[in-house]
Amino acid sequence: MAKYDIDVIARILLALLEGPAKRTSLYYRSRLSYPRFLQYLSFLEERGLVAERDGVVMLTERGMKAATELDRMFDEYLDF
Repeated sequence: MAKYDIDVIARILLALLEGPAKRTSLYYRSRLSYPRFLQYLSFLEERGLVAERDGVVMLTERGMKAATELDRMFDEYLDF
């Protein structure tokens, strides 16, 4: 099983918290190679956190809860 970096997961989820994004735009924001980005996208889809429709990636209800909680924790504990 591949290892996944929580920083990258957070970066993707928080980017999507701003709204749905085209796959290419999200790829650039992830700062990963394209093959590795696709692995992360699959990882998040398999866990029900994101969905992709017509090339647009969006948070699912579960993903929205996770991203909102991450954002809250960063604000509360790290003063972002």
